[in-house]
Amino acid sequence: MPRPPRISRAAVLDEALRTLDEEGVEGLSMRRLAQRLGVTSPSLYKYVRDREGVHEAVVDAIVREITGDWHPSGGWRTELTSLAHRYFRTFRRHPNAVPLVMHRPTRNPHSLDGLEGVFGALSRDGWPPQDAARAVLLVESYALGATLTAVSPGIPPSEADLETRPSLAAALTGEHRAFRLTEEDFHLGLAMVLDGIARDLAPASAADGHDATPPTARPGGPAQPRH
Repeated sequence: MPRPPRISRAAVLDEALRTLDEEGVEGLSMRRLAQRLGVTSPSLYKYVRDREGVHEAVVDAIVREITGDWHPSGGWRTELTSLAHRYFRTFRRHPNAVPLVMHRPTRNPHSLDGLEGVFGALSRDGWPPQDAARAVLLVESYALGATLTAVSPGIPPSEADLETRPSLAAALTGEHRAFRLTEEDFHLGLAMVLDGIARDLAPASAADGHDATPPTARPGGPAQPRH
């Protein structure tokens, strides 16, 4: 009689993340995970307590990807840029993880440590706590929305769809043929968000010139001074 395959908690969690990437949240069940590992479902309970435990462990792995080896020590703009990039890179690799992460409160120690570092950077640059919270939320919201747009099915229209829609046909060309956000779009949009934060929210005493480009000008006029 063949011996069952040997597994470990690390192997279970690695396979859980692959299952999530390939089959979505719906496929991330104890039964499906056992099938993929070539074991029986009861044998998994030694490593994870139940399906909810699998989901929690996957969220922990995702958060580790976002905040792992991150020790914020730069200015506010450098750290908000890094935060956005980390969200964008991680969720582009694991788009199916977004619902799992977003539907759970942030109690993960890795996530809390990362946020502590970001808020520490803003505090060192003279940000009042409430303005710092608003800036971080704005950047997180942009990064998550941009990620969802980058990995969405987009609008892949046929030639027939475009024949009677000339404005749409003109827009859906080149790298925007499928109407999905590109990495270049992400960087441009992030710079615009940060420029707006610098202009309208950052304290006048915040030192951001050494780690950022100057705020971009508004259409029709120069960039407005920060208050």
